[in-house]
Amino acid sequence: MRNSLAAVMLGLFTAGLTANSESLTVSKVDLPVDPADRPFCVSLPEDGKLIAFQSSRAGGYGELDIWLARFENARWSEPYNAGPGINSDINDVDAKFSPDGTTMVLIRSADFRKSTQIYISRLRNSQWTKAEPIGPPVSPPGTIEFGAVPSRDGKRLYFSSNRAVGHGGMDVYYSDRTGDKWSQPVNLGPVINTKENEVDLALSRDGNTIILPTKRADSIAGSTDLYIARRKNGRWSAIENLGPRINTPGTDTCPWLGHDGHTLYLNSDWEGLVQGKKGPLLVWKIHYSKGF
Repeated sequence: MRNSLAAVMLGLFTAGLTANSESLTVSKVDLPVDPADRPFCVSLPEDGKLIAFQSSRAGGYGELDIWLARFENARWSEPYNAGPGINSDINDVDAKFSPDGTTMVLIRSADFRKSTQIYISRLRNSQWTKAEPIGPPVSPPGTIEFGAVPSRDGKRLYFSSNRAVGHGGMDVYYSDRTGDKWSQPVNLGPVINTKENEVDLALSRDGNTIILPTKRADSIAGSTDLYIARRKNGRWSAIENLGPRINTPGTDTCPWLGHDGHTLYLNSDWEGLVQGKKGPLLVWKIHYSKGF
């Protein structure tokens, strides 16, 4: 069953998908990094000319740092460290850009199993300011948060957390900002959250679509798949598996929705979703004509 499913899926990816005026194409994001450096969890501002990712590559300030690269002359530049405003002597991960690329939300932790904190840095005079913690009630001591992503206007922050009031594991929450103050986080409820872990979500340009990785009964080969939910009239739909056009029998995770509404970036260890075998964890880009 797994082999037949993979064969069908890989055929779709190899040729792209064209039916009823739909097209879906997959390409590798050719960052000039060694796969052993594990480029992970990318984000891009609206113009697509800058990319951020986390990596343990040499030359950083801590074990995991945020690295940046620019799209120049039709290729990605050699990555450079985001600098001491962003990075510290511990782990700095999960960088998420605002649409204009002048604000970055990130996660910092000495031990991901014990606690993390959400930080914000801003671009000033071509330098990133010293990242400051958001703190309570969004990111209190002793809790774990991941995948913090701001809305387009910067007034709402979505994130995953393991706080005790959830439905189990990591749940998705949001908090609204008024001035410099953030509201008490609101759980998105059982239509989105389960006893499993819902983490590292991506948010669409209009704020009405989220994509997140999780394992559920319909996950391909029992692996981590990407799921989608949409908000209409203020209510979120139940999340649905994006299916074998997107997901593989490998690990598919760390989504980022491009601001054009048609592009999805993700990490996968299934050889680019093409060759049909497990490989290094790389960054891939999917363009879907109908949009996500």
